[in-house]
Formats: sequence, C-alpha cells, structure tokens
Amino acid sequence: MEYYEKEPVSLYLKDLQPIESFKSSKQSIQLFIHHWLGKVLVINGEIQHIENYQTLYHELLVHLPTAFVPNLNTALILGGGSLFAAYEVLKYPTVERVVLCDHDHAVLELMARHYPHARQVLQDKRFHYVESDAREFIKKIDNNYDLIINDCFNLAEESNKHSVSYFSVLSNLCSNIGVCVDIIYRHIFDKKTTIDTLLYLKHEKALALSLVTVPEYPGILHMETLWGNSPYLTQDAKITSNLFQKNVISSGTSSPFRFFSPEHLPFYLYLPPYIKEMFNL
Repeated sequence: MEYYEKEPVSLYLKDLQPIESFKSSKQSIQLFIHHWLGKVLVINGEIQHIENYQTLYHELLVHLPTAFVPNLNTALILGGGSLFAAYEVLKYPTVERVVLCDHDHAVLELMARHYPHARQVLQDKRFHYVESDAREFIKKIDNNYDLIINDCFNLAEESNKHSVSYFSVLSNLCSNIGVCVDIIYRHIFDKKTTIDTLLYLKHEKALALSLVTVPEYPGILHMETLWGNSPYLTQDAKITSNLFQKNVISSGTSSPFRFFSPEHLPFYLYLPPYIKEMFNL
C-alpha cells in the first residue's frame, strides 16, 4: 500500500502493510507497518507518528522544556494518546503525577496492544487518563503543573478563532517554575502560522524557541515554543537546571535519552539568522 497526506508538502510512504483498521466512536484509526520505519499510526487520514521517528519528536517535546524545571513533579499532556510523551515524562524519578487528556480511549487501547512502552505507562500508578476534549478539560482545571505539553490542537488557530490566547490559558495553569511546550504543526516556511504564534507568545513572561526535525510532519523543520513561569527559561541558557538531567551528565552512566543530550543545551537553543530576522529577535 502507498500513502501520503494531501498537503502542499507531504511524506510519501510505500510498501505499507496493514496491522489494524477500524472506526472508534469518534474517528477512523489505522495502524500499518513499514519495513524500514516500523509502525505507522494514521488517524482520520493524518499521520500521527512513525515508530522510528517518534523519539526525535517526543524527546525534544519533553526533555527540552524539562531542562528549565529543577524538579519535575507534575505534568499535564493534552493529546498524546500514543503515550510516547507520557513515557518520556515518567523517566523522571521526581514525577508524582502525570495527567493525560485525550478524547478517544480507543487510541490508548490500540497502543497497548502493540507497544510495550504503552503498557508500561498504563500500569504506572503515577499516570492518570482523562477522556475529554482538551479545550473543555482545561476550563475545569484547578491544579497547577510543572510541565504542560500541548500535543493536541493548533494553539494559534484556536486563539484566533475564539479571540482568547490559549497560550496564556496554559501558562496560567503553570506552577511558579512551570513551563509550557508546543511544536507548531506547520513547517518554518509557513510564516503565517509561526508569526501568529509568536505574536501571542510575546505577551508571556518567558520564551525560548528551538528548531526541531519532525520527518513525518509536513515540511520536516518545525519550531518548538517554550513559555511559562520558570525563572530559568531563557534563550541564552547554557546548562540544564533539571537535577535529574544534571545527574545524567555527571554520573557517567548510560543515558535514558536516545537523541536528547542535556549537556548540549545551547545546541537546541541556537536560532539561525533566518529565524532571527523573521521575528526580529
């Protein structure tokens, strides 16, 4: 089977073999296998993840913002039914509670059938699942979190649509050392989405940006945005503030990260002239 998304820039895959295909009460879900890239999850005609690419995405999504949180105790994940983000968060021994809000339990059940990491997450007593629309769920939250991950909806698009900054909504749910993170679901040459995002983020207390490689998303290169209350969050950070990451660096033991290197934080915070000029940074 051949597959590509109907986007101006898209990843083309061939020789996909189906594993599961069904409709839940909320959406169409397909799981394929690719001989090079592993399992491929497609929901409503959009690629959600490719197994052998997912670490590139999820390690930066989780561990880069956590570098600005000395002790990560609580985390909120919006979306993320694949459970890869939750799996990365739960690597931190200081974590006491991870809340994941996703609107379809069928995705979590599919992942548990096919992935060991998903079964491990679901068995972890620190993990809590809420089945809900994320936009509705965040209206009811009365807790604060050290890490808030948006892996669900286009924050700039929703902010424009409802005339409210969802970036501020999330930062208001942060603890006093909390950090929010979002990877803009458009490539960096789609200026409108990226500029809209930056216009909202200019009003936040602290901001840092990072370029990330997400091969399965249209355009490959994307912008990761980090904002929130942490006094350690800055584009000029030289060393991680997270104690667990510091221990990984100093202990000399094998790292729990496959691609992320906490000792090279400035590498992730480097912005090329194109980005600096576009946003006048």
